Amino acid sequence: MVELTGKNAIVTGAAMGIGKAYAIALAEQGVNISICDIDPAILDIPSTLESMGVQTYATVADVANPDEVRNYVDTTISTFGHIDILINNAGQCHVSRPDDDLDKSMRDYEKMVGTNLKGEYLVGRAVIEQMLKQETPADIINIATDHMVTCGTPDELCPHLPHCPWGSSPRPSGGGEVMDIYDASKWGLNGFLFAWAKALKPHNIRVNAICMGATDSHMIRSFYGFANDEETTNPDAKKVIETWMSATDSAQVVIDLLKEGPAGRTACNLNLCVGRNPELEPVLPHKYILEEDLHAGS
Repeated sequence: MVELTGKNAIVTGAAMGIGKAYAIALAEQGVNISICDIDPAILDIPSTLESMGVQTYATVADVANPDEVRNYVDTTISTFGHIDILINNAGQCHVSRPDDDLDKSMRDYEKMVGTNLKGEYLVGRAVIEQMLKQETPADIINIATDHMVTCGTPDELCPHLPHCPWGSSPRPSGGGEVMDIYDASKWGLNGFLFAWAKALKPHNIRVNAICMGATDSHMIRSFYGFANDEETTNPDAKKVIETWMSATDSAQVVIDLLKEGPAGRTACNLNLCVGRNPELEPVLPHKYILEEDLHAGS
């Protein structure tokens, strides 16, 4: 386990919810924090972080805007000197259906693909440029969804595969019927994950993704149409919200992953699925599905 104290991190989309939880968890470890968000509430976060004895930088920035990304990353570098950690968290999620009006679909596409895919690409590439110059170990963690962590093997076959991570229920759904654009934007992150991990491994830069199920945040509450305190007045909403994971659980997994250090895993989609323990899963051996596996136990 490596010590995180004194490292410098960028966390995007940190004005509230999951991103804010990541920033707080890192500050508790003594990590200096640079944060951005399109919500001006981001400017209220530094006082909380600085009370933990760390340096901070915060600004309003749209990760889908190349000029704003470049200015944000450059200012972070001039403030801290170097970047050790990137948590690519900024994201949007809106209801979208395959039979939506095309004009609505294009608006949704620009919002979600612009932030979830283009935004993570722009911030990632700007930060990678700096990380390569530093020639020191570093980490990139992209925040994805458990919709993209499913092997597609039929349920009846899964118990016959000794190393299958989905050998116990529940298994990820593979996506939602009112989330086609959101799911596509998150699946696209796999392209960055594997390409970046392969290219950057010789430079001691790890690239991983946290693939979360439903986690309590402003974004998911907005998706469901719930107010921030809906559970106090709506019993049906309370039942749904109580099934969600907490942002602090996800933040602890991020901390545990970072503490693995340069010798730790890379190119991994790490699943946090509702109904399973929210913890850093062990490194499982890759196992191809062979013909004898398909007929085992029959």
